Amino acid sequence: MKKIALAFLLIMVAGVAQGTAIYDIQTGAVDENTLVTPSDVVVTAVTDNGIFVAEAPYSEYNGIWVYTGSDEPHGMVAGDVVSICGEYVEYYDLSEIDIVAAGLYGSLVKVGTQDIPAPSYVLAADLAADGEPWESCVITITDGMLVEEILSYGEWTALATDGTPVMFDDYWFDAETVEVDHCYNNATGVLFYGYGNFKLEAFADGIELTDCLVATDVVTFDSMKSLYR
Repeated sequence: MKKIALAFLLIMVAGVAQGTAIYDIQTGAVDENTLVTPSDVVVTAVTDNGIFVAEAPYSEYNGIWVYTGSDEPHGMVAGDVVSICGEYVEYYDLSEIDIVAAGLYGSLVKVGTQDIPAPSYVLAADLAADGEPWESCVITITDGMLVEEILSYGEWTALATDGTPVMFDDYWFDAETVEVDHCYNNATGVLFYGYGNFKLEAFADGIELTDCLVATDVVTFDSMKSLYR
């Protein structure tokens, strides 16, 4: 019986991507349904049933969603450093580490704390061209934006100054405070993928409201000189 149990354990260990880098998961170097073990990664945001984590250098492909389930509180907060064992799955095209699916091997262990990494600065046009590198990463969309439409289920859209649309969702931000024609200097949160769209889950304090720009006449250098003749 001991030999059988040992053989089974060795088979399971062989199927684990040891010390797995989030970058490798997000760039396709790890097969789906593999047990993965990112270690010493930092929690960047939390929800009731999971956490977002990131690894240095906190840039493209360095963030991922970790599903912990809703049966028990995970107890983590942003800034916790954790080690994880879970199953890598594509949940409706969202890359995630599913601790519940890993069964007895699933684990989430706090191993320390650190400063929360600064967000990456991203243009709305770059996200529209390819949001995949920034999936589950903390970003600041640096464009100015104008709220265009209030959608259902706590979602809304805004147009960047170059006309690029940006979709928002309200997990942390209070959607009831959003109004059409509100203007944003920028917005910070986690880029999430769900129901076929990338959307910014803006933090509760992640949107910088500003006065909308007033259209002005174009002033040329020659017209300025003429004022002083």
